[in-house]
Amino acid sequence: MIQLVLPEKSKGGVYDFSRRLQEYIGYEDIQLVPISRESVSAWVVGPDDTVLLQMSGYGFSKRGAPLWLLHELERRRKDIKTLGIFFHELYAFGPPWRSSFWLSPVQRYIVRKMAKLSDFWMTNRDGSAQWLRQYAGEKPHAVLPVFSNVGESVAPPVKRLPKIIVFGGSVLRQKTYRAVGNELFSWAKSAALEVHDIGPPISDAKLSETLRTSGVILHGRLDGLEVDQLMEGAMFGLLAYPVEYVTKSGVFAAYCAHGICPILISKNHAQSEGLMAGSHYLTGISNVSVVLQPQQIGQAAWEWYQTHTIERHAELISKYVA
Repeated sequence: MIQLVLPEKSKGGVYDFSRRLQEYIGYEDIQLVPISRESVSAWVVGPDDTVLLQMSGYGFSKRGAPLWLLHELERRRKDIKTLGIFFHELYAFGPPWRSSFWLSPVQRYIVRKMAKLSDFWMTNRDGSAQWLRQYAGEKPHAVLPVFSNVGESVAPPVKRLPKIIVFGGSVLRQKTYRAVGNELFSWAKSAALEVHDIGPPISDAKLSETLRTSGVILHGRLDGLEVDQLMEGAMFGLLAYPVEYVTKSGVFAAYCAHGICPILISKNHAQSEGLMAGSHYLTGISNVSVVLQPQQIGQAAWEWYQTHTIERHAELISKYVA
């Protein structure tokens, strides 16, 4: 049995990632084990169990430094047949007036020790892998951008529907709308495109009213199948996210998995993780000019995604556990 260990109160990205893996691999072969500092004493590990930890520091600890989790792994290590760790994030950093600046050394210490404890590890970006290799040595590992939590297209549709998708949590969508401003609504109107907003309600009352008066179709929170159906055939997907970290984004993964042309708003657009601006995504609304270009970019984004589908994740886990 594989125990997929995740933060007890997690919701959204890491939880959905874990749940989708369980569905894909099979309930009889993999078990979700949510734990917290308060409940970890009840965690039972059998002699034949593989533990696959979904490491997200801020999921397990408010300050992103779960020393209790490291100590628990150290104490139980002799009882765990195989320990694998998927590092969703490593450590934070920031200016001296933020707690992340002072806690970053502790976060690095925890991740470094966990990498050494593991039998194999996985992460979602090359930059993280380069850092981990310094401490984990040559043990089996893989760099796999996250897969889509809301389905994958077998092949991108040839015909695209005049839809712009804005998907994700409320904070991410607020950031995205603010990054593009009213240019989004002007462009959508002039190009006869529908804007579809998918996710929990946005807390900013003024922005919510702007979306309503601008004719945005507000779907609210939907289940994975409903999101999958809405994305199927959509032309554009909008997201504000740093390109050097975008392989951590389930939203970006969902756009690519459906062959949607991503419009990625980022401070820089240097080549990263095999992604090239103008080839795999557009850098802004002003760059949408040629009718066929979005379809070509959507196709390239879908092809890039094929190296880290959910099937690929499951294959590697099975390989390491065998």
